Amino acid sequence: YLILQILTLDGIIAYDIIEGPVTSERFVQFLREHLPLTNPYPGLCSVLVLDNCRIHHSDEVHRLV
Repeated sequence: YLILQILTLDGIIAYDIIEGPVTSERFVQFLREHLPLTNPYPGLCSVLVLDNCRIHHSDEVHRLV
């Protein structure tokens, strides 16, 4: 199992528990469902931190963020 989450200074505002590996398509689906909970910079919940994981580098992820 794997947990995708949106974590803020106030705690977790969204998460999804996934059985098996996360594909780029599943990560994009998570972003589409939960990015509306965030705000443009410099507002609250406006900074997105991604590591160098391969699924974070798809063209669709770049378009969304």
